[in-house]
Amino acid sequence: MATITHRWLLSAVIGLSLVSVACGSKDTFDEGVAKDILEANAVNLDGEQVTITTGQLDCGVQSELWEPPAQVSEDRTTARLTSKGRDLNFGDNPAIEPKFHQPYAQVRGMLSLEVDGVSGIRDGETDGTKLVDAKAGIKLQNACFPGPLPLMGVKHGEFREDAPVSFLFSKSDKGWRLEKLVH
Repeated sequence: MATITHRWLLSAVIGLSLVSVACGSKDTFDEGVAKDILEANAVNLDGEQVTITTGQLDCGVQSELWEPPAQVSEDRTTARLTSKGRDLNFGDNPAIEPKFHQPYAQVRGMLSLEVDGVSGIRDGETDGTKLVDAKAGIKLQNACFPGPLPLMGVKHGEFREDAPVSFLFSKSDKGWRLEKLVH
């Protein structure tokens, strides 16, 4: 009987330990916490660039999100955005330029994110802040965009397809929260 009681107590202690570790502290900040916060609520984005595929660009034309692409200069082709495209939170004409591997578009507004991976976490400039570098994309409710559209990060002052996006988090008495996307 003593062995059964000891096993039960040991199981209870281990179970409580696992529950307390799983819940974590509101002071804890790691890749999982950052991903959870970024994906929990829509994020206000203002003039951020996302990449789209050529197929998505063509689908946007067919769905009347923008007009067919037209060359506007030697190195730039754009597809004039329509009101249907603006309703999806596109903020400017999708463009094709030689310095990018894929077409890209600008987005604005409250958009849901999906984080594909966190590549770095470092202390911010002030106490109680963290900068998180992540590969993230925006989710749109439209058949042309079945998966998240990858956000472009900024490197050396320019949007880059291969650069992670940086997010600033701050700690309050309620835990960690997203402040903004930073460049």
